[in-house]
Amino acid sequence: MEVHHHPTVEKKNFKEYFLEFLMIFLAVTLGFFAENLREHFKNNYEIKSDMQSMMADLQSDVAMFNANATLNQLSDRRTDTLISLLKLDRSNTSHIYFLARYITANNNIYTPDTRTFDQMKSSGALKLIESRNILDSISDYYQSLQFFNSQSDLQRQKVDDVHSVNSELFDGYTFQHMFANGSNGNVSSSLDVDILQPENNPPLLSKDFNAFNKVIIAYHYLYATTEINNEVAVLSSQHAQRLINVLKKEYHL
Repeated sequence: MEVHHHPTVEKKNFKEYFLEFLMIFLAVTLGFFAENLREHFKNNYEIKSDMQSMMADLQSDVAMFNANATLNQLSDRRTDTLISLLKLDRSNTSHIYFLARYITANNNIYTPDTRTFDQMKSSGALKLIESRNILDSISDYYQSLQFFNSQSDLQRQKVDDVHSVNSELFDGYTFQHMFANGSNGNVSSSLDVDILQPENNPPLLSKDFNAFNKVIIAYHYLYATTEINNEVAVLSSQHAQRLINVLKKEYHL
């Protein structure tokens, strides 16, 4: 009778099983840490890039707030002068015409740049900001800018109101020839729109009290609205500059 011999299976001892387990465990763990490290570097690169873009937006905001506030404050001072002249001294109509047209031509709307913040919010990239204080500072600034959404519409409406009543006092043909661009073809590179003062005291179109009062009221409400927006713009400029300083320090920009 033929005898079949079964192959001998070498049994591993506990130490060998443990070493195999340990090697597998280390390989999985190292892979996990390597992936996390790679993701960490990727997130850091993305957030630093976003912060650079946001800082550029903020610097643009500071420049815009400061430039527009300077021009609007000058415009408001001239509004105050115009209201006084219309009420108390109408003898120098050349200057009255100049003030009336300059004010509406140089009334500037505040338009902050929220592009980077909006993109980060929609993509979920704001979650990559590890510092809660930084995230709160960013959110506070951009939340505060919502003020300008409604106020800018109101300011535009007040300019439109002035346009609608100016025809009661001012000759449109005279206004047309007060634009420096229309007179000599030169286009100013400044935000300030050049307005020429007409000569020879062009007449006002009415002597009626109600007509003067309508114009004064319209300029008053434009003045009040713009003054409020100017004050908030100055504060927003300071807020933006503080946030720039925080981002520079935190992300070494």
